[in-house]
This record gives sequence, C-alpha cells and structure tokens, in this order.
Amino acid sequence: MKKVLFAVIAVLAMSVAAQANTITLTQVNGNLYQQTVQSPCIFSNPSCQNGSFPTTNLPTGGNETGYNSLSQIYTGSQLLAIMGGGSLLLGIDINQASGQPAQTLLGFQMLKNGVVVDTFTGSTGNVPAGNNGNGYADYVLTNFSSFLATDTIQFHFVFSDANDGTENVFIINGGGQNVPEPATALLVGAGLLCAGVFRRKLGRLAGKV
Repeated sequence: MKKVLFAVIAVLAMSVAAQANTITLTQVNGNLYQQTVQSPCIFSNPSCQNGSFPTTNLPTGGNETGYNSLSQIYTGSQLLAIMGGGSLLLGIDINQASGQPAQTLLGFQMLKNGVVVDTFTGSTGNVPAGNNGNGYADYVLTNFSSFLATDTIQFHFVFSDANDGTENVFIINGGGQNVPEPATALLVGAGLLCAGVFRRKLGRLAGKV
C-alpha cells in the first residue's frame, strides 16, 4: 500500500511539469565521475564532502520506501561557479543491495525562480547499479535549461525502493568537459608552432622588399 501511495504522489508531483523541458538520463560506462573528486553533493548522506556548499541529507541505510525530497534553494551564481563554464551535469551514485531488484528514479525536476522548467519521469527498475558502493556516478542527468547568476534554482528528487545506502546526487565540475586527448593537444601545438614559423618568414620577406 505504501509503495502504491508513493507512486501516486510522485506521478502527481511530476504531472505539473508536463510542458517542461525533458531531462536526459544516461548510464555511465566506467568510473568517470567520482563524487569525492567532483562534488559538491545536492542530495546525499552526511558523509558527502561539500565544504560550505549546502546539501540536502537523505535517510541513511536501506529499506527505505524511497525519497521525495526538495533540495536547498541555490542562487545561479553558486552553481555557475562550480560548473566552470560548462552546462549543468549531475551525477547519481546508485547503491543497490546484493540480490535486490533494480531501483527506480521516478522523477527529477529543476525549478527556476520557483517554476518547474526541467523534468524527468522514469519507469520501474530504470536505474540498476553499475558501480555499486565506490562513490562513482552510475548515471548522469543532462539537458538542463540555462540560468542566470541572479536566478534561484531548486531540485526535486523522487526515488523508489531505496534498498541499500543513500543515493548521492552531485554536480560534475566543469559540466563534464573532458581534458583534450594527448593526440589532439599535440596537433593543436604543432599547428601553433607552424603558424609562428610562417609568420617569422613573412616578416623576413617583408624586410627584404
């Protein structure tokens, strides 16, 4: 009965955002984003390292019906400073108890200035753990709307059958921008070097004329 009621509440909560932009949920292959390196957490257990960044603590331990939680209210400037010029990218560290069925991310929303602008609605068992218990993102949430430094931003996290440790939702620094691969960096460097040599030759030719 509790599970049914919880699902109904989640559906009602998400229905108000039927016209909102759709958030994309993508599974992460490999240990790309570690919570303790990326941080800070928006939703977490008390062990998440946030420094002075305000987080919203979720119940610790397993056997929770789930979460239906609103985050702290942030200013756009707080988030933009962490994003490093990239788009907003949130990692989700899933903790799933051994032998238990996959859990469900029922919904996720971003509110800008108190209005839902982005929403995700999930189906049963859509977030099985891939990197269980080691602090890495199993999934990322992307395709959030842009916002200004003066905007207020809040998040709504709805999760079902939390059967193990707390799920952490954290900001990935720099919006997930990757460091250029060595080969790419080498090509760019070579191009700049050639441009410099060419410029010097042009200068010498001009001096002879």
